[in-house]
Amino acid sequence: MRLKDKVAIITGAGSGIGAATAILFAREGARVTAADANLKGAEETVRKIKSAGGQAIAVKVNIAKTEEVEKMVEETVKSFGTVDILVNNAGTNEFVPLPVLQEEDMAKIMDINLMGAFRCVKAVMPVLTEKLSGKIINVTSVMSVIAGKGQNAYNASKGALKMLTQGMAVDLASYHINVNAVGPGMIRTGLTKNLFANEDRVKWFEEKIPLGRLGLPEDIAPAILFLASDEANYITGETIFVDGGMIATR
Repeated sequence: MRLKDKVAIITGAGSGIGAATAILFAREGARVTAADANLKGAEETVRKIKSAGGQAIAVKVNIAKTEEVEKMVEETVKSFGTVDILVNNAGTNEFVPLPVLQEEDMAKIMDINLMGAFRCVKAVMPVLTEKLSGKIINVTSVMSVIAGKGQNAYNASKGALKMLTQGMAVDLASYHINVNAVGPGMIRTGLTKNLFANEDRVKWFEEKIPLGRLGLPEDIAPAILFLASDEANYITGETIFVDGGMIATR
């Protein structure tokens, strides 16, 4: 019960890493807002939480729209009275080689992966600064420090989010708000379904991962839980890479 009586907002909680994190948080005692652009997915996560005896609500949110992000925070406070933890997990990716990458492609990915997290932090900040406590965890990627072929926009967005994490950590430290990031490696999620559809490509990735396998959402959720818990009270501005050892080979 490491998050007993805590209230957490988790974006992208309708599937993958977000869903695994929401379920784990609830198991550890948190009351959870499962937020996602796919309301049915968020509702399914909530169903699983409630069936296990936890407390959660589902909220539809497009993190590219400020008014929807603000409504997400308002609904959380209305339902649970406060917010203690924000997990910025929602994101997107498109594999677009640089020769055909257009401005609108770059703008779309930056608007969701970087600005989406910024909007969520700005919306929840008044609650956290007033209570002088809180945890913010941004989900970045190994691609924030490793350049993936055909992933210029994604690389840039996740690299920028990593640095935004550090800047926010410095600015919010005086409010006793910890801001950290988790950088997943090659994880089987809906976002990577097409990438890993080819078994030869899966084998190629597995040969480059020291632990010899692709990760699962359940491999990432415990790292997010740790950073959200009191055990991480003296950690801020850091990124924990959960990648099976990929970065260690670079």
